Amino acid sequence: MDLRTFLRDPIFVDGTTGLNELSKRLNKEDHPFVFTEKDGNIYPLKSFNFLIERQEPYERTIEKSVSEPPLKIISYADLTVHVLDVLAELVTLVRYEESLKYILREDFLLTMMSTGANSEIAWLRSLFASIPRGLMVVDINYAVVNSNAEAHRMLRISEADLSTLRMQDILGLNNFQYVYNTQTSLLNQFITTPSSQAAILVDFVPLVMYQVVTGFALVLQDLPTVEGIAMELDSVKLINNDLEAILSTIYDEIIVVDARGKLLRASDHYITSQWNRPPNTLIGHQLLKLKKADELLHKVVREVQKKKRKVSLMQNDSESHRLSVGNPIFHKSGDIERIVITSRDLTEVSRLQTELEQTRKQSENYREELERMRERVTQAQGILPIYTSQQMHEVMQEVERVAQFSATVLLSGESGVGKEIIANAIHSLSERRKEPLIKINCAAIPESLLESELFGYERGAFSGANQHGKTGLIIKAHKGCLFLDEISEMPLVIQGKLLRAIQEREVYPVGATQPLKFDIQIIVSTNRPLAELVAQGKFREDLFYRINVFPIEIPALRERKEDITLLANFFLLQFNQLYQCNLRFSSSAYDLLEAYPFPGNVRELQNLIQRIAIKNDGDEISALNVERVLMKLDPIATRQTGRFNQIIPLDQAFSQVETELINLAMKQYHSTTKAAKALGVSQSTISRKYRQIVNKTGKQQL
Repeated sequence: MDLRTFLRDPIFVDGTTGLNELSKRLNKEDHPFVFTEKDGNIYPLKSFNFLIERQEPYERTIEKSVSEPPLKIISYADLTVHVLDVLAELVTLVRYEESLKYILREDFLLTMMSTGANSEIAWLRSLFASIPRGLMVVDINYAVVNSNAEAHRMLRISEADLSTLRMQDILGLNNFQYVYNTQTSLLNQFITTPSSQAAILVDFVPLVMYQVVTGFALVLQDLPTVEGIAMELDSVKLINNDLEAILSTIYDEIIVVDARGKLLRASDHYITSQWNRPPNTLIGHQLLKLKKADELLHKVVREVQKKKRKVSLMQNDSESHRLSVGNPIFHKSGDIERIVITSRDLTEVSRLQTELEQTRKQSENYREELERMRERVTQAQGILPIYTSQQMHEVMQEVERVAQFSATVLLSGESGVGKEIIANAIHSLSERRKEPLIKINCAAIPESLLESELFGYERGAFSGANQHGKTGLIIKAHKGCLFLDEISEMPLVIQGKLLRAIQEREVYPVGATQPLKFDIQIIVSTNRPLAELVAQGKFREDLFYRINVFPIEIPALRERKEDITLLANFFLLQFNQLYQCNLRFSSSAYDLLEAYPFPGNVRELQNLIQRIAIKNDGDEISALNVERVLMKLDPIATRQTGRFNQIIPLDQAFSQVETELINLAMKQYHSTTKAAKALGVSQSTISRKYRQIVNKTGKQQL
């Protein structure tokens, strides 16, 4: 194959030529490079078509696109002498018969690897034969044109067999076809050869001449070698990541210098009083010559260099107290190789200790209550319910217990108590949490569609059906959980089919003759007593016993009033975050909320908080604003009793009634726990308010 065949005539443009103008000048021949001359040098412009597509605006000039180093010009007669220079560049300028040409590296490589190449570069083929990688040149018919011994060894073939082999039988046809069709390289393909079952990595590189693929260059690597290099590289990366993580999380300032004091590494955290600028921006500087570093660090380095042992120095002044410790790291020769200096600002430590001591003096009851509230609010950011009451604590114990199994769960309770949230909690705490939780409201889907939604249907099962059929929700929940909300509203006909599906763990899509198996955990909910519906003939008795495996009763909000404050705070926090507000409740507003029965449960409370927040003026939500909203909901429950003879401020009246009721309850029960139960509020609320009353009046009702 003659090298002159691959010489191409270059296209030159000047530095002010617009890309739009250049695109009109190009003909239909393959020109992967165009060239420009600037200051006596010639520069290539790679991937011209890419530049044309990405120009913005179109008036962008070639001069602004020049980023390559200038090219050398090699005479045609000296190409074999400068072969390594040619192989080092994607494109090379060639002086041929008084004219300037250019040649691509892949074309030059093709001539060298061909059996008909000039004898002057035979030594280069010998060099390729010694490379510890498999190299092959394959023609367009997948026959081997040239190869080295490493390729034979990796593929377990002999040189005598080359004439009869076709490489698509060994390496697969798809890779060759992809490279041929796209004219792009395909790298790092994992291939197991059929003859020896040897695993290798192969790079497929197209050999293109005049926009036509004329063959393929293959580079083969042993997989164990590649894996070894990759594992070693990953190990180094992990060690480096660990080191960076350690330095970034340690509270103390850490710097590393070499034996002469040159700064090599510094942690992100540093003591500002010791530096005029961050130490990690001074890497490579001599620490002993830096005026930006404190003199204490200079002393530590000098002492370690002198004594060749660990040195600790303290600096105390009116502004700060600092401790710096230098540790020498020795080379196996016995000389110091590194010095690691750790510094701590003891002033900050002292301040933190004082703050910690003050925190410990706070009331233990308040601290515990705050921790519980924080825990519940944190859980609320996910999918677990918010609560502090004993009733909900017992419910969540049942949830955590049943989540470890795949038993069917029946959730019952009034509308709005949060049955769907409990279903989410069961799914998230179970081993099925990585699989889907499919939800369906049995009351929201017409009877005519419920069967096809649950079980799916085959193609053409009925008129108007999707031509591709439809997968039922039960099958979509495979390996996960299925939540059937308001199952009491499910028609009796569908109940029978659901019963069979639960028993057999298989479903027949509408129009199907073969069943589909599934593995799901079923969670159902109802706000109506199913036992009574069974007695009335409105719910199948056999289905009731099938789903009543693990019943969980969710208490109404009025039965767990201590949760109202926590939930109200959470919903107000959501409102604040959504609308960038800073609203907060007054203490008397909380008491008024706890006194309201909330027939709509948690859902009503959420809507009520949003309504109160919208109507409120200012940042604090007072009891008066809460009562104005509650009066419109239940005027009888919030109506004044007429016990006052004159008009006084509402907050004052509320406080007076509250004081009398708490004193009456404490006089009767002599216990904050019993008094709280009688008044329908939390024990912590009674305890706090009763202490305020005693401190104010000096009398205890015992």
